[in-house]
Amino acid sequence: MLVILIYSLYFGAFGQTENAEKSCIDCHSGLLNQPFIHVAAEDDCANCHLRNENKHPQANVKGFSLQDELPQLCFICHEEYTKSHIHPPAEEGECLMCHSPHASGNKSLLLNNQPYLCSQCHDLDIDDKKFKHIPVFDGNCQTCHDPHQSNFPSFLKKEKSKICADCHENIKTEFGLKNIHPPFENDCANCHASHASNNEKLLIERTPDLCFNCHTDIQSGIESSLVVHKVINDSKNCANCHASHASNQYKLLIQEEKQLCLSCHNKTIITKTDSIKNIKQMLKKGNHIHSVIESDGCVICHNPHYSDNQQLLVGKFPSGNYTNGESENFELCFFCHDSGLMENKIDSTVTNFRNGSKNLHFVHLKGPKGRNCNLCHNVHGSVNEYHLMDKIKFGNWEMPLQFKSVQNGGTCNTGCHEKKSYFRQSLN
Repeated sequence: MLVILIYSLYFGAFGQTENAEKSCIDCHSGLLNQPFIHVAAEDDCANCHLRNENKHPQANVKGFSLQDELPQLCFICHEEYTKSHIHPPAEEGECLMCHSPHASGNKSLLLNNQPYLCSQCHDLDIDDKKFKHIPVFDGNCQTCHDPHQSNFPSFLKKEKSKICADCHENIKTEFGLKNIHPPFENDCANCHASHASNNEKLLIERTPDLCFNCHTDIQSGIESSLVVHKVINDSKNCANCHASHASNQYKLLIQEEKQLCLSCHNKTIITKTDSIKNIKQMLKKGNHIHSVIESDGCVICHNPHYSDNQQLLVGKFPSGNYTNGESENFELCFFCHDSGLMENKIDSTVTNFRNGSKNLHFVHLKGPKGRNCNLCHNVHGSVNEYHLMDKIKFGNWEMPLQFKSVQNGGTCNTGCHEKKSYFRQSLN
């Protein structure tokens, strides 16, 4: 009797056949023949299965039932759902949509590798994309997402910015900078695709079009202006000058403004219509630098994006050596300088370039063939007082200016006229 009792207890659960010596594995040998085995299944089938009243085996009839309905059965071992967002398959007990209950060739007993498993329900739109987010490419959706539950949208494991910062450590530094780009501060997905993109850095759109989604005023100005800064249309475009995320500089510039401009204008630049001199060298050599450059930088005279004026100037300024001597043609200069400098024939206050009270700027600038300011002055800087140049270029001829400052005035001896002197006050 004791032997019969022991035999019944040992084989009662899984030996419901006439040949009771057989175990589950004898018939179901393939269930655990995988690299990753469910611990509960490897330990004992009875952890999940219970014998019912049906004889086993027999065709189309199950001799065993689950210990409990899903997901309650899983909760015997696994954590129950307590967070605000629950993945619908998990909430509805459809655990087997993603997991094998016995064994799998994939980690976490998944039925297929990520992201292919996820894409059965989610349109990830990644297959035809040129650039894939590394976790997606490596099949690690769980780097960012919890597949069961989360307190964050899209089942993210953390706030989005914190998740990004886990891999992109520069983000932590950028959030500490003085000026933060609002889209970056708000949500990385404002500019970057989370999974895949046809654009580098997973941008949702190529720049500068991406930037124009917010900066419509810049786009409008570029599209309607006669002159556009060349760097806007090269491969780096906006990133030539601006940081995408954050900066300690005004307007998210990647360097202090003047240094930034001089990082390109450190050589002669030839364009289709003009030749731009080496400004950095000019300023380095100059003992007398135009004061607005020192105080306000380049943008006091130049629009860094676009303009209807030559050389991206913010106001009208004539080209060439001669021009119609009207003050409106010199709008740029008169943002700072008194227009009486060229309009007042007699004046003893608006300029020091005068013979007594005779305004010599008026003499040079007025009339249908007025001299341009840059005929005598270097608008950036010079080794000479008053930003005066050593030589004036007429075609291939570099004409010496030969200006000399004297007490109370100066002398000039150019190819334009014989040597002449001026004195602000009479020497008598």
